Amino acid sequence: MSEDLKVKWQELAGGFVAIDSDIAPGKMMSADALTYKGKVFAFFSTKGGREGLGCRLGRDMNVETLGLQDWQYLAPFKTKPPMKDWIVAGQQDLSLWPKLLELSLNLARTRND
Repeated sequence: MSEDLKVKWQELAGGFVAIDSDIAPGKMMSADALTYKGKVFAFFSTKGGREGLGCRLGRDMNVETLGLQDWQYLAPFKTKPPMKDWIVAGQQDLSLWPKLLELSLNLARTRND
């Protein structure tokens, strides 16, 4: 695991927790995560073939329009297809992580409100 990526995740996650009382630390598949009103919307992925920011963008999001170069759909299970609601963005897209977190949070807000 790259400590630089983990530190970047921790910095971003801490910033998001600080801006909204409905955002809290949590867990997703034993990984550090962010929750909005108790539901996970982002996490730090270390499994499934890509290390980086895992975030829920929804099936309606055209991921190709985001300008990502280092991403894949979340595929935590070897015998099941990828989860098309979720992506994992790797180190090459580190500069886009804040934008991805914002998109994921906005989706979580619309799903919970």
